[in-house]
Amino acid sequence: MPNIRFTISTASDVQAAIRAHAEAAGMDVSAYMIAAAVAQMARDDAAAATFAALDARNRTAAEQSTDVPEADLPSLDALTVDEQALVHRVLGSALGSDAAGVA
Repeated sequence: MPNIRFTISTASDVQAAIRAHAEAAGMDVSAYMIAAAVAQMARDDAAAATFAALDARNRTAAEQSTDVPEADLPSLDALTVDEQALVHRVLGSALGSDAAGVA
């Protein structure tokens, strides 16, 4: 199978560093970049394989969660005094109120 050429662009200092590393490894820049890309692809594939089962479980859980009805939120009056104070602190903190620390 013939090789296909493609071009990449980098900052001049990165290009110089790549060239220096390739020379130190006794490789031309193309071979060095291919080796680096192949190594990165192997790491990516290994990570994907490691997390494949978890990703599948997350997808299944996300699909199943669309069938879960949302619970009705209680009214503020249905909460205890401490719960109401917490709601006020959280809302105040989220909205940037100066009274966020006041219970």
